[in-house]
Amino acid sequence: MSHVYQIASIVFVLGSAFVGIYSWIDLQFYTRLGPGPGFFPFWLSVIFGILSVIMFCQATFGRPEPMPTDFYPTRTGYLRIGAIILTLVGTALMLEPLGFRLTMLLFYLFLLYVLGKQNLIVTTAVALTGSFGIFYVFVTFLKIPLPVGMLGI
Repeated sequence: MSHVYQIASIVFVLGSAFVGIYSWIDLQFYTRLGPGPGFFPFWLSVIFGILSVIMFCQATFGRPEPMPTDFYPTRTGYLRIGAIILTLVGTALMLEPLGFRLTMLLFYLFLLYVLGKQNLIVTTAVALTGSFGIFYVFVTFLKIPLPVGMLGI
């Protein structure tokens, strides 16, 4: 089991190094108004890199744990993983054409349906809050423009 954690931590260190270098070189770290677009990605990558090194050290020098019998997912688990990946790709592709609200509404409805059998009222409430509510908070209070889409919704 420790090899899995070691490999994952190395991948995480490489990913955090990539994000850190990209945010330091290509994005402004600080502007005259305050933190720039590279400030938070840089510091998050530093924190993520430190946590990944700690994970590697724990996996290497810590007490080894046996691999659980259900470590590898079943066929249903693989289908759920595939659904999540396809949903993320679809969300990234449809964000501009459909807009934030409709894309996130479909995203939440689909994922909540695929990942578990929740009550229809709870699923609808979470999807509406996560799409229209978050859009309202970001646009109205935080003054952050989000994609509206061709339908204007």
